[in-house]
Amino acid sequence: MPQNRFYPNEEFKEIEINASLQLRYAISNRGRLISFSDEIENGRILKGGLSDGYPTFRFKIKKDDKIVNKYLFLYKLVAQYFIPKQSEDQTYVLHLDYNRSNDDVRNLRWATKAEMMAHSRKSPRVIQAKKNLIEHNLKADGRKLTTTKVMLIKKILARPEQKTRLKMIAKQFGVSEMQIRRIASGENWGHVKV
Repeated sequence: MPQNRFYPNEEFKEIEINASLQLRYAISNRGRLISFSDEIENGRILKGGLSDGYPTFRFKIKKDDKIVNKYLFLYKLVAQYFIPKQSEDQTYVLHLDYNRSNDDVRNLRWATKAEMMAHSRKSPRVIQAKKNLIEHNLKADGRKLTTTKVMLIKKILARPEQKTRLKMIAKQFGVSEMQIRRIASGENWGHVKV
């Protein structure tokens, strides 16, 4: 066996790609990708790329005399070649441990959209994002605008040569045009003086 280090119980299956590539490729139940020309055993382990933390297999194909970049997610290949679907509704693949780069067959399973949504709600990443949002909202006192931002808006509105449209100011601060009108009239945030 060449420089390959196949794991015990690691099984490779050739990937069917509807494009003429110079080499052949196979995915393993451990989520590893190899290229080979004759025998899988003589294959070479490939690094592959990453897309949003997910390992990918990138390749180029010729389409209408143009070179087009293609990529496949390794976890989807592992699921496709090693995990039988329980139903046709299962179109998503879950990483059970939430680690996007752990494409071992034991860490993956097919899921319906509802199962995928429920799974992602329990993701440590999603939970942390919610915590961050709650902290941000508490600091902003539950409002999109903070006193500092309102002072800035009032300074912009107070400029004698003020030509910026209210719509633009609203967009800049992520609030409605009506909110800017109410700040200008003193109806909202009247207690903040500049």
